Amino acid sequence: MGRRMKMKLDDLWSELEAEARQITEDGILKRLLNSNSACTMYAGVQRPSLNRLFLMQAPRILFPSKEHMPELRGFDLNVHVTGEEPETHATIILSANDPVFNEVFSVMLVNLYESLQSCSSERQAMHTFLQKLGQWREFFERNSINGLSEMAQRGLYGELYFLKKFILTKEDYFISGILGWTGSKNRQHDFQFGDIALEVKTCITKQHQKMQIANEQQLDETLVAYLYLFHLSLSVIESHVNTLPAIITDIREMIQSVYGALSHFESALMERGYLDIHNDLYLPRGYAVREENIFRVVDGFPRLTERDLPIGVGDLSYSISVAECKKFTAPFDEVIEHIRRNTK
Repeated sequence: MGRRMKMKLDDLWSELEAEARQITEDGILKRLLNSNSACTMYAGVQRPSLNRLFLMQAPRILFPSKEHMPELRGFDLNVHVTGEEPETHATIILSANDPVFNEVFSVMLVNLYESLQSCSSERQAMHTFLQKLGQWREFFERNSINGLSEMAQRGLYGELYFLKKFILTKEDYFISGILGWTGSKNRQHDFQFGDIALEVKTCITKQHQKMQIANEQQLDETLVAYLYLFHLSLSVIESHVNTLPAIITDIREMIQSVYGALSHFESALMERGYLDIHNDLYLPRGYAVREENIFRVVDGFPRLTERDLPIGVGDLSYSISVAECKKFTAPFDEVIEHIRRNTK
């Protein structure tokens, strides 16, 4: 649905831009997007800048004050009022203020449109609109407009590799497995299944391999009943078939048979900073698996925790040797079965 709607929006904006170039008057050209939802929505183009617009009408009384309107880097948000009475409908206008944001604007607008379509009242639509804008503001604060860094791409690939190979093996696990992918929500661990937590560390370094640990809580097993560490060693191979977009396509096709699974997955990808519009950046870089291990984090495991640190010391990152972790290797079958029992 989302990709089809994006193509529709892009085609509509292209038509509006072509029409706008043929006229000389300043103003807004717009086209109705919907006819059967709680609020009226339009796609538009501003003359003469050709900035892309999204317009939504709602009763003026529902609009928050100007100081409570969210601000998004690269976008403008304005309210146009056509009357003086409180019940008068006003139009909220969201625009991309630079063509470099057009592609991301399309993705953001599909997300807004699909969320607003399900609203049953104008009040709910306004609440949803502002909530979604707040989520997108957080997205832009956390992520680059130009896509994921090479390190972030590898990290995401490793998490998806684990999810696809070990968790999404049956339809019964699709939704609970994706909801257990907490790395997309910036939680302490990459996966959380009941009282089991699991970290994924993806490496491309040569021997002797090391894993980067983000902070003193990441490998603290006292915070959960069971803590595992999945290590994935990759070789980066240009033009290899196993790319980040490829594994995402595989998972999308795999889970679409279960209602709600794909929606949860798309939301998790967005929270992780992944957008399809950056695929050209990701496609040249492929991955071949060299080695995979799973370790149980218990007493004696090579790590630092809060209890190991002097008073006043914190917020540290450090590396650990894969070779030193191997004495804590856990049987794959037993660990995965343990996780699956907590995934249903």
